[in-house]
Amino acid sequence: MIGYLSVKNIGNKFTGGLLVVDQNGIPQEFKYSEPVTPTKLQRIIYGKALEKYLSIEVIAKTLLSKSETRPAVVLTDDVNIVEAADNVFHISKTASEKEGIKRVDEGEYVIASPGSSYRLMGNSDLSEDVLNDILSLSESIDLLEPFQRLQKALEYVCSEQ
Repeated sequence: MIGYLSVKNIGNKFTGGLLVVDQNGIPQEFKYSEPVTPTKLQRIIYGKALEKYLSIEVIAKTLLSKSETRPAVVLTDDVNIVEAADNVFHISKTASEKEGIKRVDEGEYVIASPGSSYRLMGNSDLSEDVLNDILSLSESIDLLEPFQRLQKALEYVCSEQ
């Protein structure tokens, strides 16, 4: 199973979600954080570090620790969140590559399936099994599409508060 982790600032409220999907992109688990609204004093004393602190320390690490399924890899759309755990990797689209898996550097890979190529960057290496799971999922769905689901779910969470 593969996790998707996203933290968003929606209307000055920070919230995050962890969506774990199976090999077909079907949700197996969804966790989210209650929206956090920083106080004026927090904004002053944390300054520019506030968003990174809330994203990693308060939201991402909490969501990862509460996950019941414990995915082997967690993909994120925010490069800063890679710091939350060794199995968290930033994913982005990249120029088309030859189909398959290519190790670019330590903790950096390109995964290419028909029509799409993705770059993964993290702080550790991934096993061949995990890379093959990601490649297999990329043949079923756009690997970035679950982030759209998370965005809509988090907007809904914030609107209900």
